Amino acid sequence: MIIDVHVHTSDKPMVGLHTVDASIDAIERSADRYDLRKVFVIATYFPFKGRGVPNREMLKRIEGRERFAMIGSLDVMNRFEEGLAELEELAVAGLLVGIKLFAGYQTFRISDPSIFGVYRLAQKYNLPVTIHGGELHHCCSRERRESGNLKCGNSFCWIDANTDLAKPSAFREAIKSFPDVKFVIAHLANPFFDELRALMTEFPNVVTDLSGQFLSGTDEARLEYKVQIVEELQKFLAIPNGADRLLFASDFPIQSLEDTIQLVEMLGLDEAAKEKILWRNANRVYRLGFETGGVQ
Repeated sequence: MIIDVHVHTSDKPMVGLHTVDASIDAIERSADRYDLRKVFVIATYFPFKGRGVPNREMLKRIEGRERFAMIGSLDVMNRFEEGLAELEELAVAGLLVGIKLFAGYQTFRISDPSIFGVYRLAQKYNLPVTIHGGELHHCCSRERRESGNLKCGNSFCWIDANTDLAKPSAFREAIKSFPDVKFVIAHLANPFFDELRALMTEFPNVVTDLSGQFLSGTDEARLEYKVQIVEELQKFLAIPNGADRLLFASDFPIQSLEDTIQLVEMLGLDEAAKEKILWRNANRVYRLGFETGGVQ
């Protein structure tokens, strides 16, 4: 059994990825192929890009599909209070498994006390908080950025200006202030691996996921680079309770399910440790209640 805690969906054709189709139907077909018991799709708010899949739209897309659950989000930059109220409404209704904050893709600081209402809400409803960690990907092509013809109409790229917002060290005060909240730092905070390992060593309420280490179907997914990622994963396993703190996550359609499973296989773990990463850790962190592989 596998639980994928980090998946994205779109109704638009994908360009330059391993799949053209990232619809819910396409995710379901992949989930069938690789025996995924549960898939967490993430609501998205990208104000610079001017697009995303907000909470209620995402809920419509997965309605009636028991395999899917939603990690909700909000536009911290522009509609914080409104978004926070919506998240609480959805939490009360049992429609969330977690909350995602897009550090860097929105201009705010994870440790700014003005957004601590998110963590208080997460604490109240036992919702893990996922934070984007690591590299930020641009909205515009390199050619468009170099010509200054930015989609957002600004004179410079906000993504370039926001790199520090997505570093693990920027999360420290929030994590310290809410020891009862489980924080899931996405993407191993690639390339800030050491910084994240230091944070996880200091704070037992921090876990991470394997998502989005490379673009599947491109030169990024070459074996040599996968070996480098596996070497970093081995270092994560060496921190206190390391095998209990890695979650299976693909970042589909960025990274394929096949490639993510391969990363786990390349670790050469015994069956018990492998099961922790594939589903048991997610089962514990998100309180899913699966007692055995496939039986609830």
